[in-house]
Amino acid sequence: MQSQIKFVDSHTLTPNPEVTAGNIIVSSKDLAWDGIYLEKGENKGFTPDNVTVTQHYFAMNIGPAFEWEWKDGKTFRTHRYQTGDLWVNPAGIPFSHRISGHNQFVLLTLDPQKIPELLPDQPLLERQVFRRQHQSQDRHLQALIQALLVEAEMAGPNGRLYADTLSTALAAHFVNHYSIDSPIDFPHLHTIERQRLGRVIDYIETHLTEDISLSELALEAGLSKFHFSRLLKHAIGLTPHKYVLKRRIERATHVLQQGDLTIAQVAYKFGFADQSHFTRVFKQVKGITPKFFLKQLL
Repeated sequence: MQSQIKFVDSHTLTPNPEVTAGNIIVSSKDLAWDGIYLEKGENKGFTPDNVTVTQHYFAMNIGPAFEWEWKDGKTFRTHRYQTGDLWVNPAGIPFSHRISGHNQFVLLTLDPQKIPELLPDQPLLERQVFRRQHQSQDRHLQALIQALLVEAEMAGPNGRLYADTLSTALAAHFVNHYSIDSPIDFPHLHTIERQRLGRVIDYIETHLTEDISLSELALEAGLSKFHFSRLLKHAIGLTPHKYVLKRRIERATHVLQQGDLTIAQVAYKFGFADQSHFTRVFKQVKGITPKFFLKQLL
């Protein structure tokens, strides 16, 4: 059986029929599940280059451990995926993989347009930005995908209501654990622009503690430095430098709350010149100093 999941070119969003997941053993194609689709399969290798999926895309290893290479900027990184480990890729985020040798998997796609319908009590979900997760060991997500797999393997004996219940739980978990607090307002951007900025945001989240250059961000967006800076300013009202600083402060705030590091250590961790520089930027973003922030927690 051939995979029904459509991989598309990340720049043009046109189908790339040369990329296929492999031999599909089980699928939910005939079960008419609403907004969610699942496949179980295997292949002898998977090497997609600069493609994406227009749905939120989850891949879980259900076979023996194997090496999984994924492109991060200009270079490839390698993770060893154990049984149950997950790749979580938000809709439209481009990726390139190098997987050699036999592997077994479960793939699941979640329609982004269905999430607001599944979770009507959460406003502005259509504008939400999600982060990619490499080698996720998310037991709750594993359990939900496994339950949907068993249902598909048995040809849906519990009916669509059961699948809808699992789908809603999966969507809620995805929103609550994989969303990024971002001011990007998606509706006024074109599809390609949303995709490019989503890719850049994912790159920034992955490299927040590193020295990120404008050239690297523009490369991720596939634009010149000038056009990328203008697009980001148009989308969120901030220059790339100010957006990265804001995200570093937001991430640093969570680290401070944990209480394991001093203010100076957090400043160093997130690439600030010294504690004074960190304090100055923290106050610009949060309106208070790190010391006062910590006092409020007592």
